[in-house]
Amino acid sequence: MLSFLNPALLFGLAGLAIPIVIHLVNRQRAEPLRFSSIRFIKRTTLQQKNRRSLTDLSLLLLRLAFLAAVIIALAGPRWEPEPEGLQPGNEIEETVIFVVDASSSLSGWGGWEESMSTFRTQLAAFPDDTEVGLVVFGKGVLAELAPTLNRSLVENTLLTMYPEQTEGVPGLGIKRALELLGSAPGRRIVVLSDFQLSTWQSDMLPDIDSGTRIDFVGVGNFDQPNFSILSVDSFASREGGTRLVARVKNDSPEPAEIPVRLQVRGAELEEVNRFSPGQIQPVAFKVAEGSGTEGRLFLPEDAYLEDNEYRLWMGPTPSTNVLVVIPFEAEPEKLDEADFVSKALSVEILGGANQYFVSGSDVSVDIGALIGKVDALYLAGSVPYFSEEQMEDLQRYLEAGGTAFVTPGKMAAKQHQKLREHGLSEMTYVGRSKSTAERGVPHHVGWINPDSDLGKLFDEEAAVDLYQMRIYRYTRFRAGEGAEVLLRSEDGDPLFVRERIGKGTLLTSAWSWDARSSDLPLRFSFLPLLRESLVGAMGDKEGTIRLKCGDLLSPEYLPEGASPSDSEYYLLTVEPNVFVLNNTPFEVNVSRVESVSQRAVLSDLRAQLFQNAKIVSTLESDSALDLNIRSLWLYFVMAATLLYLIETILSGYIDSRSSHEAHA
Repeated sequence: MLSFLNPALLFGLAGLAIPIVIHLVNRQRAEPLRFSSIRFIKRTTLQQKNRRSLTDLSLLLLRLAFLAAVIIALAGPRWEPEPEGLQPGNEIEETVIFVVDASSSLSGWGGWEESMSTFRTQLAAFPDDTEVGLVVFGKGVLAELAPTLNRSLVENTLLTMYPEQTEGVPGLGIKRALELLGSAPGRRIVVLSDFQLSTWQSDMLPDIDSGTRIDFVGVGNFDQPNFSILSVDSFASREGGTRLVARVKNDSPEPAEIPVRLQVRGAELEEVNRFSPGQIQPVAFKVAEGSGTEGRLFLPEDAYLEDNEYRLWMGPTPSTNVLVVIPFEAEPEKLDEADFVSKALSVEILGGANQYFVSGSDVSVDIGALIGKVDALYLAGSVPYFSEEQMEDLQRYLEAGGTAFVTPGKMAAKQHQKLREHGLSEMTYVGRSKSTAERGVPHHVGWINPDSDLGKLFDEEAAVDLYQMRIYRYTRFRAGEGAEVLLRSEDGDPLFVRERIGKGTLLTSAWSWDARSSDLPLRFSFLPLLRESLVGAMGDKEGTIRLKCGDLLSPEYLPEGASPSDSEYYLLTVEPNVFVLNNTPFEVNVSRVESVSQRAVLSDLRAQLFQNAKIVSTLESDSALDLNIRSLWLYFVMAATLLYLIETILSGYIDSRSSHEAHA
């Protein structure tokens, strides 16, 4: 059947009456000319016949048809086949499985209530002789029923369920539904979910065969505002006591002022902060209690309650030890870079819960002795001056889990060569870019990897400062296949690259992080860029273990012979909790992945998940383009073009004929 994306534009067809009216009222008016020889002749009025009749009817019809084609094209015409399945007279026997999302996000934004209502509506639409089954999923399959004619059993089973406080894994639910359907005739799956972007971006989804029909039914309203506590860090304050820094996000289009409450040993503290739309803001607390104390943070109630509370263990985060290595004798100017980096890491900033202990050395350092003692090496142009033994030790250091941050010096080409020769990098040196003096303008960052941790840190507003950074000259190189490019120049050259070496990380910058190479040390971006780059050095440090609800404990923390699936250990992580096990503190909170208030694009989801399916349909609450719908606007554009050409030719012909008759 024919439908339109913008049916309101069809009212423009009423305007086609205007040319008809103009043609009716328009008539040729003779211009009076007075001649002396006939001025005494008595004036008479000649009767005009058919003065309101249509003239040039063919031109009028062409122009009306042209305007009609343009209006219909703008209205977005499309041909949508009659839906199958629930239409009267459909005699195809079906076997249906409802796959219902019961992850944590469904408890917010009205999702679960709408799921129940939609489920009853969908269930009642199927004929009584249709067998219906059920799969409810969260992190795993929570409930299942094989296809049955007992509708009450299916409905009552779902009514006993409620969303868990875990992440959703939709692939497990769909896979189990396919297993329950087996080779039944008319296989059909109806998925009820909020299709939260973070949940449905998964590689763990099964292939759907062409004989299975899939319906997506979207529920929940992500337009409702929500605040969330993303994370909380605690560390010993230099003035004594403990300092807590919570990262709170305003996930709504409006600014708001909200209180953040902290409960510690019966006492309660409150900080009121104002948040801009979409802003992630640190909220700091200073408490007298030291480590070994349980705390709880709260936000006011909103669309999703599960991320309004955060349970934490008030234990200090161990410091990250960073050693800055420079070729002091060969390149004494590197002292400036070491000074900038040391000050940036040593300063205590709001929101920077991790403390850095920074020390320095020249290129004669014993790298082998640093393994397990130093978390990160900042190598400011030092690699070309290392001996073969030092390079071998650097390789062992990285493979053991260390982090090396490399910037270029005078011998950038040799630095890349030595890293390649020892299997530490796949990058190839190309040369040096033109300097600012040669180009006339400085270089700039042109791209931030949106999938990287830097892409998440530098959102649209924060990225402006980084894009405005002026780089006076940089080293040009080609990144290897295994490298992750974090930043690129406006010309597309890699500027900042991360490579994984064993358990460790090699970070390579194309420019030196001092004021001679760029103005980065003078910008607001310097501290977060440097600290976020080195945060990987904290990965294996001892401290509080943070888990998400539903995670199993690692066997290394359990008594000998105990299993993570034993009820006494399994129940410790089912809900938000703080506990100490084997002298190790644990924090358990609802995954903040479930706080993302953004729905996946279902047309993209189908293309990704069901690319092998030939029969795909949708029953989404949000409109999405069905694969079987054909857009017709292009045909009307082509028709309008053809009509315009015909009208132009015909109009020219009529004008030339009129001119010829006038001269005759």
